[in-house]
Amino acid sequence: MMFGKLRDKEIMNILKERIKSDSVAKTLTAQILRGAEGGLEFEKQSENWLDRLKYHFVWLDRDDYSRALVRALWLAPTFAGTDFGSSRQRDMGQVWTDTARGFLGEIALSKFLKNKFGVEVYVDTRRGELEEFLPTDIAEVVLPNSERRRPNIKISIKTTKFNGRWLDAPGAQYEHSDAFVLVRIGILRHHFLAFLKAISFLKDKLFVTAKNLGELDEKAAGQLWDEIPQFDPIPAYIVGFIFKAEVKFPIEMIKAKLTGRKTKRIVVTQGTGLFSPETIRSNTQILKLDPSGTLPIEIEPIIDSLDSPHFLSHSGGLKYGEESWKSLVTRL
Repeated sequence: MMFGKLRDKEIMNILKERIKSDSVAKTLTAQILRGAEGGLEFEKQSENWLDRLKYHFVWLDRDDYSRALVRALWLAPTFAGTDFGSSRQRDMGQVWTDTARGFLGEIALSKFLKNKFGVEVYVDTRRGELEEFLPTDIAEVVLPNSERRRPNIKISIKTTKFNGRWLDAPGAQYEHSDAFVLVRIGILRHHFLAFLKAISFLKDKLFVTAKNLGELDEKAAGQLWDEIPQFDPIPAYIVGFIFKAEVKFPIEMIKAKLTGRKTKRIVVTQGTGLFSPETIRSNTQILKLDPSGTLPIEIEPIIDSLDSPHFLSHSGGLKYGEESWKSLVTRL
């Protein structure tokens, strides 16, 4: 318990270097710990997890967020507004900000590789069919004392929030990429609105229009302005990566349980490999839980009903640390 309190305090201290709001720092601290615990990052007791966090930690500023939004704006109108594996239609604004979050992960990785290894990476922001961008998110690299060129391996960068535990490559994407990187972004629901405040769009554009329309007076505009949070830098945790060739397919590791009283289902909590209804049901551990092979399958907490292949790894199953990253850089 004492270690947990010290760990929480140290994470708060890291976040408070750039984040002014105590409540935001507290929320992000809780999310960091929830993702790390759910991903089994604390299982190796011989290691100091805080050292891992600090080594893989970078900050994204307002300029980085601007870059991500602009890159996403080029692509969002060309993407379908339907969630993968769902018929739910997303608003174009949501597609824009969701796409920007993915670019923030790519920017965070580029900062990490530049700071730690002097490697510059460039992502592909041209328009095209989604399938064109599945194999790799890194279009070109510049290694120290080297010219700009295409990388020798195809790397897919997956971005999730701070409480995310899974690296998830849906569909057939795993077939085309050689390595997968997981980046956690400490972005909250207020960040986009706070960004609009920071660049004065609200005060100089929207509020002016609202006043002309009679929707706001000076007092109401001032109240709204004060209530909207300030834009804080966005923390990013480069969790780790995995080489596809080093995974024992189809499933290298799996942890699962049965849940439900009336309607039972298989809930996968951690694992590494290619997960589909067929590969999971043929696993010996799962056969013991569900000899009939008929129960619904859930990937906790990201997939309510697994009905197609997903290359997955919980965060604790990823490579990390200086020597591991050097092994990736040498393959670039």
